[in-house]
Amino acid sequence: MDDLQFRRSILADPKSRDEAINASIKNDPAKQKFVQEIDNLDNKIAQAMNIPVPDDLVNKLILRQTLASHQQQKRKTRVRLAMAASVAFVMGLTVNFYMFSSTYKNLGDYAIAHVNHEAMHFSNNDQPNVTLASLNEKMATFKGSFDSTFGTLIFADYCRFDGSKSLHLVFQGKSSPVNIFILPEDEDIKFIANFANDKLQGKSLNFNQSNIIVVGDKQEPIQQWQERVNKNITWSI
Repeated sequence: MDDLQFRRSILADPKSRDEAINASIKNDPAKQKFVQEIDNLDNKIAQAMNIPVPDDLVNKLILRQTLASHQQQKRKTRVRLAMAASVAFVMGLTVNFYMFSSTYKNLGDYAIAHVNHEAMHFSNNDQPNVTLASLNEKMATFKGSFDSTFGTLIFADYCRFDGSKSLHLVFQGKSSPVNIFILPEDEDIKFIANFANDKLQGKSLNFNQSNIIVVGDKQEPIQQWQERVNKNITWSI
């Protein structure tokens, strides 16, 4: 497993370790150090998030607010409280918007942006290095498996797709790589069956509460790739 694929796997899911990852860690001190650093960072984040709240915190806050209100005139106190509440409400809406709204409003827009962002990492001349067994080990997350790789598979790993954990497959195409994304349904991002821009085209299908998206250049027979996926995939109940 090369360094790029190894680092992507660890960063996507630090606790997920398949045979290939374990073998890479065992044989490479640099990768062992990287994994240790990520584990330490994960533990620090977990500790930082685990902040105990005192049992009497609510009572202390109420008492502080009461004392402050008695030190000011009623009219000024009400005005200030109203202003504070308004600011907090607006800030809450703003944080909620940026945390939970999707940057892209449909699957096609995000898929094209994702492919363009990672295009430099893949070449149509890359050699296949993904076995069917390792592919299906990752597919188990989505309760599915492939009967064959139905093409020259040069990359298969987890990635983030608009905040959701997805499986990203890259195949050799006619002239450039073909990207396939397998991800859970997401109500926050609109499903779209067909999409394209000036260079890329794609199709989306829904299977067993999962969306499968195929993206390739304008020369690729995207419909055939979609049919290959449909023919070779088996979903568990």
